[in-house]
Amino acid sequence: MRWHRWPRALWPAVALLAPGVALTAVEHGAETAELRAERMLAALGGRDAWAAARNTVNDSLQNRLDEPTVVRAVISMDFTQPRFRIETTAPDLRVVRVVDGERHWRLTRDGRIEPVPAETLAEDRRWYAAHVYRTLHRVAKRDPALTLATSGKDRLAVLEGGQRIAWYALDARGEPYAFGAHDDEVGSICGPWSFERGGIRHPVWVSRPDGSWRAQVRELAVNVPLEPALFEQPGDGDR
Repeated sequence: MRWHRWPRALWPAVALLAPGVALTAVEHGAETAELRAERMLAALGGRDAWAAARNTVNDSLQNRLDEPTVVRAVISMDFTQPRFRIETTAPDLRVVRVVDGERHWRLTRDGRIEPVPAETLAEDRRWYAAHVYRTLHRVAKRDPALTLATSGKDRLAVLEGGQRIAWYALDARGEPYAFGAHDDEVGSICGPWSFERGGIRHPVWVSRPDGSWRAQVRELAVNVPLEPALFEQPGDGDR
């Protein structure tokens, strides 16, 4: 089970306003993208805390339309290299999907171990490239591959290679109340970012706007050892 993809917004032209970070050109007196990013990070635990976050293990209870309608999803997400593990469980259900660089595998509902199908793998890699919390880490580190832009009075867009990968809609304090990625125009709304671990703050809940998918965080671990065994494909006796 994975977090859903997110919506699209317009963004203005980009100009270089700070070392290592390209920022939007805005009207005179308007909030710059860098200041908007700083305000957001401050509301979520601070730039230093997010820059130091190398990984998270997110344990959530998720409600969805398909059976089973309630599942537990544990997502182990490495911010420093393209690898993650998604394990979804419920009564009579256990499925796992792992991408570790070029290696990948999944455990299906009927207990088979097989490569992740090409279409799913492409979606997973696109999801990882714009992952909401990993993107916050990259913004906090001032990743030189990223540019920032403002849109409207409350949006911060994050671009890579000239293409938007994520956006955050911020309230007056700088806390996101919605976020999105790529060209998804629906996105997710989120509850208060009051679940704090390792100095970073995480939303208590996330939901599709129509309620068809909802997630409530149960536990969050930050900067834990992600042992290689977590991503290794199990043998026949290890499932």
